[in-house]
Amino acid sequence: MEGVSPDLTPRKEPSRLGTPPPADGGGSSFHHLYLQYAPLLRHLAMRRFNVPAADVDSLVHDVFATYLTDPTRVTSVRPYLVGGICNASRQYWRQRDRDTELVEGEETLVDERTLEKVATRLDIARALARIGLRCREALRRYYVDGESTPTIAASLETTPGNVNYLLHICRKRARAVFETLTRCI
Repeated sequence: MEGVSPDLTPRKEPSRLGTPPPADGGGSSFHHLYLQYAPLLRHLAMRRFNVPAADVDSLVHDVFATYLTDPTRVTSVRPYLVGGICNASRQYWRQRDRDTELVEGEETLVDERTLEKVATRLDIARALARIGLRCREALRRYYVDGESTPTIAASLETTPGNVNYLLHICRKRARAVFETLTRCI
């Protein structure tokens, strides 16, 4: 595979990488990091875990997205990314096995509407997992528990107007994450 040496360390390719990244930690630094390690991560996922080529890029992007959420907590980038792609590949096969069990384990066919509902609920759950605890809690209390904004405001020691604003921001954030998740599929 181009860009990866036999010992699985990324090779620097001057024609693709250009100049080294700036020391200011800017976006081009991440671009350089991506160009340096993405071929290695693809290679590991495809060769070691037999992930199909069509699905490898999404796993690699997920690993880098996880890294981008808080790169300051990562002490060593290469082991973090390699561990991330290994975990993502294992999770890919666990999910794939579960999907296969759902389809093959049942003797009756599941109609497409039911599958669509399940997929939508899974996407919503994934979106809610990414919006943060405060937003998730506020939305749950308002929509699932049926609490009113004055009740939520009293427990948070704020005004109902602030709770309405919080709910607005949280719905907006959840909608953006949900659209991102469903657009990538």
